[in-house]
This record gives sequence, structure tokens and C-alpha cells, in this order.
Amino acid sequence: MFAGPIIAREFLTAPRPARFYITRAAFASVMFLLMWTAWQSLIGWRQVQDFGVLARFGGVLYLLFALLQLTLLLFFAPLSAATSISHEKDRRTFVLLLMTDLSDLEIVLGKLVASFIQIMTVLVAGLPVLCLCALLGGISFGQVGNLFAVTAASGLSGGALGLLIALWRDRTFQSVSLTILMVVVSVVAVEAIAFWLPDLSLFGVPLVEALNPYRATLAVLYPSPEQTSAWRTSSFVYVTIRLMFAAAILAVGTIMLRKWNPGKSEPREQREEVLEERLEVIDEVEEVSGRDLLQIARQADVRSAAERVGELSTVAGETTGLHVPRRAHRRIAGPPRPYRQAWDNPVLWRELMTRAYGTKPLIIKAIYVGLFALGAYAFHALAAGVDVPFASNLALIPIAVAILSLMIINAQGVTALTSERDSGALDLLLVTELTPAQFIFGKLYGALYNCKEMVILPVAWVVVMAAMRLMSVENAVLAIVGFLLLCHFAAMLGLHAAITYVNSRTAVAHSLGTLFFLMAGIGVCAFLIILSDREFGRQLLSFMIFIGAGSVALFVSLGARNPSQAIALVSILTPFWTFYCVIALINGEFMGAFLFGSALYGFFLLAMLVPAVSDFDIALGRTNAIQG
Repeated sequence: MFAGPIIAREFLTAPRPARFYITRAAFASVMFLLMWTAWQSLIGWRQVQDFGVLARFGGVLYLLFALLQLTLLLFFAPLSAATSISHEKDRRTFVLLLMTDLSDLEIVLGKLVASFIQIMTVLVAGLPVLCLCALLGGISFGQVGNLFAVTAASGLSGGALGLLIALWRDRTFQSVSLTILMVVVSVVAVEAIAFWLPDLSLFGVPLVEALNPYRATLAVLYPSPEQTSAWRTSSFVYVTIRLMFAAAILAVGTIMLRKWNPGKSEPREQREEVLEERLEVIDEVEEVSGRDLLQIARQADVRSAAERVGELSTVAGETTGLHVPRRAHRRIAGPPRPYRQAWDNPVLWRELMTRAYGTKPLIIKAIYVGLFALGAYAFHALAAGVDVPFASNLALIPIAVAILSLMIINAQGVTALTSERDSGALDLLLVTELTPAQFIFGKLYGALYNCKEMVILPVAWVVVMAAMRLMSVENAVLAIVGFLLLCHFAAMLGLHAAITYVNSRTAVAHSLGTLFFLMAGIGVCAFLIILSDREFGRQLLSFMIFIGAGSVALFVSLGARNPSQAIALVSILTPFWTFYCVIALINGEFMGAFLFGSALYGFFLLAMLVPAVSDFDIALGRTNAIQG
């Protein structure tokens, strides 16, 4: 095939699994279900005799579909491209791909197209449903085509960005987290620049409409009368810039492919980190005996224990195949430095006291701190003349910051286990004397500790807002407790997905996808409730069907592989109770929303935590059956 063997293989193998067809059918079914729900919200059961009502319904429905579809593309397209590379790096197969006679362009372009096929087919499957909105009136078929081009260009450029980050970084957590953060930065940075430079434009189009996908989507739905030329419309300029951006990213990825890979932080090479450990080992080697070698190996990092024993043995004169240069001229005179003592829970000790994830996560934390500072500044600047900021649209800013924190924590939770499995270290852990509680709690609180900035900063912000009397002390306490509970839930959700699915790419997709759909479902429900002017009765049936479908999808994602009654129960209750919490928050009943939300997600947390500890051996494959 002219496009290369990677793309040819993907076109041959992608349609084989049943999920390829189920996903498209499910997406179209959800869109029809949302159409019925929106109809009940706006019109209800009354007979429509005015074409203006149908036109208004078509416009509102298309706005809902456009924003939802664009959000899905911006989220899943970059993550799909990033995980396609990270998965191969963790399994050591990406190096084999570099050893073939494939050109750099074939590898980069092939991986991008291969990761985009599934998402593009889902986007095309929803196109006929969007055309129905044009038949209702309110929009034209030209707007449908323009919006499809805007959405596809957004997904393509986002996928190219995720691919570039995954080629640059070697660890899955870094690739996934940086991809999420850069997608957010690409939207927030444009809004910030446009706020400080409101008159800035590109090719006669305002900057926000030329670079921000959401602004470009709204410009397609509500075009400006000043844009009379097709070459100067917001959609044309936006699509052109996005395609140029994607081409530039692919060019950079193609040029730097061989320089970045194999990277400096490959799990078995770790040049920057292992060099520091080797220097410390050389200083200690003359004071240790053969028995001390095993003792140090037990107290060292589980993943690098074998490597460290090999390094010590090499310097001591044994044959291991590892060559470590002597560094006698840098040895400092004096008593030998004591080696670190591991805790009773060695997994937790490794996560908290060692550089288990390298020094590169500092980049992720720096970007997050910058986004947090920008969000806090925007909230307080815009809330200066507002009496109750949380009763306005300004409440979306702290909510967005909290969701971003939960997404990164969830990514850390799922990759903390998938990286161990792909590198082969999990097999070593399974033959040790570690208890399931030590492993699970070590990974859980290790993930929370490594993402401590994503936990501490939102909590500190709530405390500051309570001190400034922007919110009451009672609501501040409820917000802090609820957020901490959701942080534990997000981390445990990642571990549960990593235990359930052996394939790391599938585990990341189910974990982040579940959290994303929970948040997106809450947003859609809130939008439809506000749209119906709080008349819930006429849309109750459609909401029950919509929420019931969400319950089935949640159980399929979390409990189909390892079914349990607790997972089935929370899968049924979560969408319904979340729906109640949305209504309670809209009506100002914060205590009721907190109590129901805490009970729901607390039970959800226990439903995943207890089986992970009690059925640890079966879930991870240490044994296949309970021996009676």
C-alpha cells in the first residue's frame, strides 16, 4: 500500500474486533437519545405547529452535538496517539520498529493515522445524525460541512501533538499527562492572549476564532455578517492553521525520531538516574561484602534491584556483563555513607522516597502550576464586581481546575501499574512476600503523593476563598472533603482499570474514558436541565433511559472482566445519584449534594479497593482459581 505497511496493517486489523462496530453504533445511539432528551427539555409532549420552534430546536440541538463531539475529539484523539507510542515503548517493541527499513516519515505518519482511524470512523458515523438537524431548520448543510471540517482538523492536530509528546517522552505517565495539559494550554493560552490583546487578528479573523476550537465552532454556528468571503471565514482560517500546525509537528517528529529514541530515560537504560546511583554504589562497594549485596538489593528499588546487584558485583570482581567505570578520584574520604532503610511497606517507600518516575514529572507540575495560577487570577479578576461568583458562570473555572487535577491523578494511578507490567517488574513483585494491601495502598498513596501539587493547590485555593468570604466556611469544608474523596476515587479508578485490563493502552483508555464520561455526563445533564427552565417532569423518561444507558456502559467498562455485586450496584447507582447531585447543586442544596455524592463515590471507592486487596492474586494472574 502506498501509505506504508503500518497504515495498511491498521486498515486490515482495525475492523476485525467487534468493538469497532459497537462503538460507532453506540455513538449514534447516544446522539439519538440526546436528541430525544433535548426535545423533551425544550418542547415536551405538546404539538408543534410553528416552524420557528423546530428551527430553534435544530439550532440548540446542533450546538449541543457540536460542543460534545468537539470535546470528545480534543480529548481522545491526542490520548489515542500518545498511548499508541507509549504502549510500544513500555513493551520494548518501538525499538524493533526503528530497526526495520521503514522510513521515519512512514513510522510517524503511520502511527498517527493508525491511532486516528477508530476516532474518525466514529466521527463519520455521527455525521448523518447531524444532517438531521439541518432538515429541522436553523442551520444549513454548509454549516454542517464546515463544522465537520473544524472538528476533524482539531482532532488531527491534537493527535499530532500527542504523538510528538509521546515520541519525546519515554514514560507513559509523562506522555499522557503532558498531552492532557498541552490540550488545555492550547485553549487557555489563546484565551489569555486574546484577553490582553483583544484587537489581535489573523487574516482578518479574530485570534480566538482562528485558534480556539470552541470559538471557531461557535463562529460556524453563529457566523459574523462581516465575513462575506469564503477565504476569510473563521472555519477556513482555523482549519488551515490547524493543518499547518499538524504538518509542522509531524515534520519535527520525523526529524527528531532517531534522536529521541531510544531515549535517555528508557526503563533499562535510565542514563541520568542510573548514573547517579552508580556513582553512589562505587563509593560504597569497598565497604560491603557478598552478604551485604543481597541486603542492599532487597532495600533498593524493586525495579532496579537486579541492575544494582549486577553493578555491585561487577565492581567487586564478579562477571555480570555490566561495565561500570571506576571513579576512585571522586571518592570522598571519611566514613561510609549509610544506605537507605526501606519501610515496612517497600512499595510505598519506593513511591515516596525514590525517584520512581524520574525527574521529568517536574515539567508536568510546572505546567499545572502555571495553569492553576492563570485560572485563579482569571477567577478573582472577573469576580471583583460580582456579589456571588459561584452562582454565575465563573464557577466553571474552579470546576475545570478540579477536573484537570482528577484527570492527572487518574493518569498517574493507571500508569503506576501498567508501567510495572509492561516492563516485567510486576512479575518480580508477584513472587515476593509483599501482601496485597502493601502493594495496593503503596500504589494508591504513591500516586497521590506524586500528584500532591494537584491535591494541595485546589485545597489551598478553597481555604483562601473562604478567608476572602467568597464562600462560606461550611461550603469550604464540604468542598475540601468532597475533593479529597474524589482524588482517592480517581487514583483507585486508575489502579482498578490497570488490574482489570492487561493491555496498558486499553487500561488507560477505560480509566481516563470512564472519568471523562462521568464529568461529561454531568455537564450534559446540567446543560439540559438549565435549558428546560427546571421543568424536570416532562424529560424524566428520557433522562431515565439516558442514565440507564450510562449505567450499562459503566458496568461494561469496570465490571465485565472481574464482575462483582458491588461494582454492579455502583454502576447502577452512580449515574442516578449523580443526576440527583446535579439537581441539588442547581437548586442550592449543597449539603444534600455533598452527602449523596460522598456516600456514592465513597462506596464506589470501597467497591474497587476491597476486591483489589482480597482478590489480588486472581486479578493479577498469580493464580487462576481458588484452591479448595
